[in-house]
Amino acid sequence: MSRPLPVMFVHGFNGDPGDWTDGGFRQYLLEHGGLDPDLVRLFRYGVAEDGTYNNRGDLRPIAARLAGVGLSDKDRLTCSVDQLSADSVARGGPAQVTLIAHSLGGIISRYYLSRTAPDEFGTVYRGNVGRLVTIASPHRGVDLVRLTELTPRGSVGWWIVRLLEKLGLAPARPAESVEAWEATLNQAQLAERAQVAPEMLPDSRVLLTDTPIYQQLHPDSPVLAELNRPGTMPASVDCHCINGDILVRVAVRLASLWLMDHTTSFGDLAVPAYSAREIPNARSTPHPFVTEKALEWTLRVAPPEDEARALADYLPETQHGKLLSNRAVQDGVLAVLNG
Repeated sequence: MSRPLPVMFVHGFNGDPGDWTDGGFRQYLLEHGGLDPDLVRLFRYGVAEDGTYNNRGDLRPIAARLAGVGLSDKDRLTCSVDQLSADSVARGGPAQVTLIAHSLGGIISRYYLSRTAPDEFGTVYRGNVGRLVTIASPHRGVDLVRLTELTPRGSVGWWIVRLLEKLGLAPARPAESVEAWEATLNQAQLAERAQVAPEMLPDSRVLLTDTPIYQQLHPDSPVLAELNRPGTMPASVDCHCINGDILVRVAVRLASLWLMDHTTSFGDLAVPAYSAREIPNARSTPHPFVTEKALEWTLRVAPPEDEARALADYLPETQHGKLLSNRAVQDGVLAVLNG
C-alpha cells in the first residue's frame, strides 16, 4: 500500500514540470519512497500575458498559484498547496505538505511561505507546509555576469610563479596551465548559465536591468532582502538546503616550498555554494554534494609526471542542470522524506 505523503514539486527558472520526470526524480521517489502518486504533484507556473508558459517572469504572481489564487479547477488540483493538503487528509495522510523546489522554485516557495498577510497578488500562507527542501536555490542571490577565478592574481605566490616562467625555470609552465584551465571553467560556467537563463547572459539582446527575475535574484535584490530578514521563514517549517559545489585546488611548489595552495569553490557553475547551502536567518539543514578530489591538481615547477586530463572529463554531476538527475541527490531527498 502506498504512503499518503503530500509532496509538491516546484521547478526552476526557464524550466517546466518535466524537469522532475526527465531525469527520473519523481519516479525514483515514488518507487523507493512508496509514495501515493496522486499526492505527488508537479506545480505549474501558469501562462504569461503573451500566451507562453510563464517560467521567466515576476516570481510573485507565480507564488500566488501556490496559494490557489485565481486557479481553474484543473490548476487547483496540481498547484494549490491547500488543495493538496485537503486531499492528503481525505486519504488518511498528514495535512502538512512537503515542498521540493529546484533553483528559482525555492525562492518562489519561500516567498509564498513568507506571506502572513495577502500581498498585492492575493498570496497568503495558511500554515499547511511542514517541510521545504530546496535544491540549488540562490537564497543569497546570484550574479550571472560574474565568473569565478581559479587563483587570486595579486598574490605573491602567483607573481613568483610568473617570474620563474619568464626566467625559464618552470618548464611545466604552471601559470599558463592554470589560465588555460580557468578559461575552460569559465566557458563551462557560461554554458551552464546559458542552459538556465540564456537571455540573462552578458551578450544577450535582453538587458539584465530589464529582466524582472534577474533583479529579484540578484544579490542586492529587495525581494531577497525582505525574505532574508529574521523571522520571515515560519519556524514550524523544517527546511533543508541541497547544493552542488565543485572545488578546484591549485597548488604550486618549488622543492619543499609551497608557492601557492589555493582552493576555489565554483558552486554548481550557476549558483554559488554560499548562496544555496542555507536560508539566511532561518533554521535550515545543509546537504552539500561536493566534488573535490577529481578536480584537484598539484602543479610543480618541474614537469609533472602525469598530464592532467581535460577539464571536461572532470566536470561532475553536481552542475546546476544535472542535480535533479543525480542519484545521490535523489537519495538525499528521499532520506529527508523518510527522516
